[in-house]
Formats: sequence, structure tokens, C-alpha cells
Amino acid sequence: MNNLSLFYIRHNRGGQAAEITETAIPYFDLTVVLEGTLHYRVDGTPVALGRGDAILVPRGARRAREATGERVDYISFNFHAVEPPSLPAVLREAVRPETKLMIAACDEIVRRHPLGYEQAGSHLLSAILLSFQNNLQEREISPLTAKIVAYLNKNIAERITLDEVGRITFFSPVYCDTVFKRDMGTSIIDYLLAQRVAEAKRLLLEGTLALSEVARMTGFEDSNYFSRVFKKRTGYTPSAYKKMARAEWL
Repeated sequence: MNNLSLFYIRHNRGGQAAEITETAIPYFDLTVVLEGTLHYRVDGTPVALGRGDAILVPRGARRAREATGERVDYISFNFHAVEPPSLPAVLREAVRPETKLMIAACDEIVRRHPLGYEQAGSHLLSAILLSFQNNLQEREISPLTAKIVAYLNKNIAERITLDEVGRITFFSPVYCDTVFKRDMGTSIIDYLLAQRVAEAKRLLLEGTLALSEVARMTGFEDSNYFSRVFKKRTGYTPSAYKKMARAEWL
């Protein structure tokens, strides 16, 4: 979820939801319902949300919401993004225990930094959206894709080729990549690079390893190549990301 910029969070903790008059919104709006119900209308289509549901209203859509007479616990994120998240507009039963933990972290960031939560909140929102994507993929992916995902995640530091993926699955590399892309929306190599960058972020935040060691532990044999891939996917060099991300949590 690169190139995402959060600018507003509102957590309604058990109060009534106010009416939203119909208007076209110039941003993306993610609303997650923790308790109670909400009733939206998006581009003229009624949408009812219950406990654990979420709605992602795309930029430019006409959105309206009914006022509620009951108490409802929900959180809304307004953000800009270069590309729309790869998610359906309505996500049923999307909230899992890890979702609640990330929302609690958002609450704490807003409490501690009410005038400067945007950067840290953007990272958490990206994590929430990614978890929703992963939840959908877990429900829908084929056994072949599940086997490939498990293999990639287990061997993230090793040299992996499409031929090797074909060997461990007993299917042709081309067929493996075709099925994987159908299920995951990305190629095997792109998925692997994304997982390696995510693991590199975690190691960088720990702050105990040299950049060359982080590169080696995430499957990049060349530190310069690691830096190029990392910057392309995050917008930061590894050293700049480390300084920026750690500063946000101080």
C-alpha cells in the first residue's frame, strides 16, 4: 500500500452516527464498524453494514449516510492514494483480532499526537488495508497458490527462481505464475519482492543490523540492488526509512 496519504481519522466510540448528505468525495474513505449498524448509499446503491463489516468508498463516488438512532462504534479513515486499494467496496466480516489491535494503535497515536498523527497513521492504515487483502486471499486462493505462498514466506532469505517453484510444486513455472497471478493479483516475483521489502522494514526498525546484513537476510545478494528495490517500493532509501520511521514512534 505505497503512496497512501492519510489526512483524517475519526473514531466514534459508541455515540450516534450523524447524517452525511449525498456528495461526491475527492478522497478515499474507509469505515470499519466495530459495533452496531450503519446505512450508506454509494452512487445510489444502499449498503447496510453490521458488526465487523467495512466499506471502502472510492474517490469520486457519491456517498451518503443515514443518521442512526442507536449507538454505534466505528472508525473512519480519509486518505489520498495514487492507485486505489485492490479491495471490493464492501467487506463482510472483515474485522479480526489483529484489526482491532491496529485500530487501538491508531487511537493511541491520535491521543498522543492529535495535531501530527498523519504519517504514523498512514502506516497503520496501510497495514489494515493489507490485512483485509490477505483475509480475502486466504478465503479464495487455490491449493497451488497456498503452497507457493507458504514456500516463499518460509524461504524469504534464499535464492528463489520460478524454476525452483515449479520443481517443488510439480507444475510448470509458467502455469504456477499464471495461477498465482489469478489468485493474488500479482506475479510470484513481485509478491516475493514485496514480502522481502516488508521483512526489511521490520529489521530496519529493530536497528541492530547493518544494511548489508538486512539485505542478506531478506534474500538480496547485492546491497545496491536491495537499496534500489526498497526505494522503488517505499519511496525511501533503507537508511532514510529507518530514520523516518523510528522518529515517528518517539
